[in-house]
Amino acid sequence: MENLDLKSVRESLGLTQDQFAAMLGYSIRAIQSCEQGWRKPSPALEKMALLLYMAHQQGGALGEHACWEALQCSPQVRETCVAYMSRQGHLCWFLTGNMACARTRLHSWEEKKAICAACPFFQRMLESPPSPEADGEVSEE
Repeated sequence: MENLDLKSVRESLGLTQDQFAAMLGYSIRAIQSCEQGWRKPSPALEKMALLLYMAHQQGGALGEHACWEALQCSPQVRETCVAYMSRQGHLCWFLTGNMACARTRLHSWEEKKAICAACPFFQRMLESPPSPEADGEVSEE
């Protein structure tokens, strides 16, 4: 997904503003204001929207991903990594607040979002996994 704004996320999920607002626990006016540029979405709103989008894209495979394996993190990095300690590698971007990999403290969610958007692991989590049929496997039905 090229654009990570709320409207793009909502539209790719096939939701109305009302449905999206209800799923995220926000008012429809808040969603409308953010989409129309009158208000900047809070980091919490953006993170919840991204989490919903990733869950939709990855489906049941979401929890199978481990960032530390994909990024080949060293044992020293893993020792201090919240995602590794909690074994939630698919949520590295979500669990670590304003920290980046290797526990580098950042100043804002905007800074972190830019780093995560450039991360190959994060980019892969935004894509749909290949279907078994695409790998030559046939499902038994």
